[in-house]
Amino acid sequence: MKSWLESKRLSLCSSFNAADVRAIVPWKRSIENQVLVTCFVDRLMQGEYYEDALRVFGDAGINEAQYQLLMERAEHSAFSEKIRIYYALSRYMRNHRQSFAGAQYDALESKCFDEIQRVIYENGKDKIPDFDDFHIAKEEVHVSLPVRVNWGGGWTDTPPHCNEKGGVVLNAAIKLKGNYPIQVTMHRIPELEVQFESQDIGVSGVAKTVEEIQDCHNPYDFFALHKAALIACGIIPIEGHYELTDILEKLGGGFYLSTQVIGVPKGSGLGTSSILSGACVKAIFEFFGQEVQDAELYDIVLCMEQIMSTGGGWQDQVGGVTAGVKMITTEPGINQVIQVENVVLSEATKKELQERFALIYTGQRRLARNLLRDVVGGYIGGRKESTDALDQMQRTAALMQFELERGNVDRFAALLNEHWELSKQLDAGSTNTCIDQIFLACEDLVDGQFISGAGGGGFLQVIMKKGVTREQLHQRLYSIFQDSGVDVWDTEFIWE
Repeated sequence: MKSWLESKRLSLCSSFNAADVRAIVPWKRSIENQVLVTCFVDRLMQGEYYEDALRVFGDAGINEAQYQLLMERAEHSAFSEKIRIYYALSRYMRNHRQSFAGAQYDALESKCFDEIQRVIYENGKDKIPDFDDFHIAKEEVHVSLPVRVNWGGGWTDTPPHCNEKGGVVLNAAIKLKGNYPIQVTMHRIPELEVQFESQDIGVSGVAKTVEEIQDCHNPYDFFALHKAALIACGIIPIEGHYELTDILEKLGGGFYLSTQVIGVPKGSGLGTSSILSGACVKAIFEFFGQEVQDAELYDIVLCMEQIMSTGGGWQDQVGGVTAGVKMITTEPGINQVIQVENVVLSEATKKELQERFALIYTGQRRLARNLLRDVVGGYIGGRKESTDALDQMQRTAALMQFELERGNVDRFAALLNEHWELSKQLDAGSTNTCIDQIFLACEDLVDGQFISGAGGGGFLQVIMKKGVTREQLHQRLYSIFQDSGVDVWDTEFIWE
């Protein structure tokens, strides 16, 4: 107390004048920047649209110091916060034609989607089996699978939505023109090598080193899927140097792996790529005398897609691997535990669905556009139309199951129409002039209409009015579109 009484005293005015203003101003700006950055991130995490959240920075926008703070925060943030910071910054830089520290908006956008892929892959790679347990058990195996049609909840199965909100999807397995379109064959060969073939496009190749198979990330590689399947099933290590001949000797010989998609146009929207991955997994496990449970297969295919850098969700492989109409759900979480419930339909409902359902080919492939990033970006960025549509899609899928179990196909058809409107709300590119014209041409013949897959081409689905036949629908479309390729395809539901 005495030292305090004897110490030098200054008035408030004197102490203020003695302050180092040059130090105070930067300190004040630093505090302001931290507060603004915290407010911005809080708004993003509350689900606010990124453009609205950006208003915290005022008319001046984000400055270099704030950008650096955001990047530092993203680096140390958990998954959901990290991807939203990257995505919001990428949109800001694109819209304002601005870059910071040499970084462009497309690099930040890539950081966002690379992080999603990395997290899903890191979770999935632990489920890759140990190839030490494998040995060739059959001289030859052949796997045939159907394709799938999606009815409700599509896109809710796609990361990160399914990881943050859970996914709900209703889909069904079908044959096309009497065939199981997805075909995979494996057989033993005398050479200590791996032979690949994609029969539908008429290409074949040989891998004589592990490194050739590990190089499976090129989207233009005809055998990227074959290679990723061998890695995801644990036959070939994902990294590291190994001698392929040593691995094959231990497995019991070399082998041939062939894939084929019969009669399904590219960009069909019927889930062929993921179902083909599922067929490869089934063939590999059978060839090496191993059992694979459906739940394990779904995980392996999801891991395959991350290895190939294709992204995507889990509904396609479930739709093709498991017969019947399925309600597929997951709870929120990085590790997606897929629950599959077969929808129990009466024989009368099955008959009515078979008679009234029709698949129409548009004559067009799905347009080549960055669809995944557009739709997923809308969700990550908090676009209200996107988040509302995804929420309602899950409810609509549940209502579809309810009406089908009651045998009310008319109400199911009405729900398809509602889901179609939600799909257009989620992504305006899901339709185009051709699709609109096809639906308009047959609107008096159908009660329900929807797209297959993400739309923009491929197949359309309709529930015809009672009494209308596929032949009548065919004649109507042919009278308008002639030989353009627009036509009704023969389909058959696979109930068991």
